[in-house]
Amino acid sequence: MKITPAVWVNIFFRGFVALAYALLGMYVAFFSAFSLGDWQGVPIVMLLGILFICYGLFRVYRAYLYFKDVNEEEYGNYED
Repeated sequence: MKITPAVWVNIFFRGFVALAYALLGMYVAFFSAFSLGDWQGVPIVMLLGILFICYGLFRVYRAYLYFKDVNEEEYGNYED
């Protein structure tokens, strides 16, 4: 099935947002200069950064699933 330009734009923005979350997580975890305290010896900003990175990777996975779903032959065809 041919993928329309609108679907390509959707996939691009999904990937862009996923990359933005992962980069935000790297910044928060490793390069930020603020402190929110510690939780059992681990800085909270490190935990928040890891959470953002994991969410970014999850968004990459969801973008891949969307791309895979769009490539299937029955995409856009509905059964009566």
